Amino acid sequence: MDLSQIVKERDEAILSLNKEKIMSYMNKYGVKMPSNELVFWAGVHKAVLRIDSATKEQREKSAKWLLDNGFPLDN
Repeated sequence: MDLSQIVKERDEAILSLNKEKIMSYMNKYGVKMPSNELVFWAGVHKAVLRIDSATKEQREKSAKWLLDNGFPLDN
């Protein structure tokens, strides 16, 4: 599988905001899962902000979630 396919799968999983789909992707590629639920979702929403194919609405929703939950947008 090439890198573009891996990135496409990652983007689809993250942008779905579906925990099971995201966890399936993470397990498939050996990505370590945070044990804290809040940290998990913060990572997901921070990732949304960095995905080129994310819509303005998706980015705004993720930025709002991060700010509402006490996370900075810039790191």
